[in-house]
Amino acid sequence: MIRLATCALAMALALMGGGCYSAPVPAPRHQAGEADLAAEALEVGDYTRAAELYRRALTATPESLPVHYGLAVALSHLDQKPEAIREFRWVLARGETGTAEVDNARRWLIKAGALAPPSTGAARSESTAANEASNSASAIVEGRVLSAAGPEQGPLKRQQIFLIEQPSRLHHYQHRTDEEGRFRFAGVPPGTYKISDRMSGPPTWRLRVEAQPGQLVLLDLGPGNSTRVRDDYPGQP
Repeated sequence: MIRLATCALAMALALMGGGCYSAPVPAPRHQAGEADLAAEALEVGDYTRAAELYRRALTATPESLPVHYGLAVALSHLDQKPEAIREFRWVLARGETGTAEVDNARRWLIKAGALAPPSTGAARSESTAANEASNSASAIVEGRVLSAAGPEQGPLKRQQIFLIEQPSRLHHYQHRTDEEGRFRFAGVPPGTYKISDRMSGPPTWRLRVEAQPGQLVLLDLGPGNSTRVRDDYPGQP
């Protein structure tokens, strides 16, 4: 079975597979391998390789929504806007309404200026309505980073912290802590995220964060939730 970069529905591919097939025909083994490798490349941020592999997979499975979605995500990180628009539109047209991949595709297209935001009435402009909806639906993730090594547990200044949507990686944020070790991610779309101090290599923290609409998520990173104690994404780079 193709390993998917995004999964939430049946066959572990919900985010990418919206309207998945009820009785899919198994893809050729070499194509399944290419999609697996593409998903792995996407997870570690190798977007060039991911796009190349997803394009190869599409030659054998041109109607695969998960592969189209994965390709769109990779292209969005490569600033290949015209092709990313085409792929996200494909997902929007063929995916099941209400699924994460369709919602993500719609948000990306609106943000890219390739799709008009939904009308909310004549009393307010479309841009005002879109901003209000975005602010009310988004979450805030903030906290403080304390040293997880040695007897000293003071704040870590200028520490790089990453917040990455899982498993799609569609939304990706990074922030450096201030002089008191504090970080704050605002305007975070609802979803599941991984917060970590490393993009690759052994991290000190690697935790799962659930962001709900309008929620303030308070999360301090320290010795008590370092990877020595807790690792929510074991095996990931």
